[in-house]
Amino acid sequence: MEQRILDAATTLILTQGYAKTTVDQVAAAARTGKTTLYGRFPTKPDLFAAVIRRSTAEFARAVTVGESEGSAEERLVKAGLELADVTLTRFCIDLMLVTAAESDAFPELAVEVGHVGFSQCAAAIAVCLAEITTLGTLEAATPLGERFVQMALHPLYLRAFYGEDLAGLREQARIDVALVAHMFFASLVTAR
Repeated sequence: MEQRILDAATTLILTQGYAKTTVDQVAAAARTGKTTLYGRFPTKPDLFAAVIRRSTAEFARAVTVGESEGSAEERLVKAGLELADVTLTRFCIDLMLVTAAESDAFPELAVEVGHVGFSQCAAAIAVCLAEITTLGTLEAATPLGERFVQMALHPLYLRAFYGEDLAGLREQARIDVALVAHMFFASLVTAR
């Protein structure tokens, strides 16, 4: 029953927002009574927090970068594109938007979601960088992984927030990620 309630609440909250989602709507969509819903989630804020935390965990599980062949730069591009394909989706963008929209009412939750999303993406790139460069350790590669995400993906997220077509942004990622990867490797060679 709890899964059904969370599934219904997630769909409603991510599509129409927290403020417009009522407990009555969630109960109806979950095919349960309000008493059952309140027995599991005593308040609407409790339900919202559960939806956001579950959605964030789902996102975190999806953020992985597989092994790849090719030059170091090609492997970094592939890793960046895998992240773009996972994060430039309606689910992820809606999760970011609804969390940002409710950040005044749920500041700790907003910080948590932002931290998990960013750190998962940065860690995936850092793992790749540690494997393909002379940086060697995840600790040394993490700041570059963070910067890569900020440069290659964050501008695309911002455009998604303003309603740009996600399929088009994933296509744009093919250009932006490759450009940022090229700049990274050019700077690594220059730094030696």
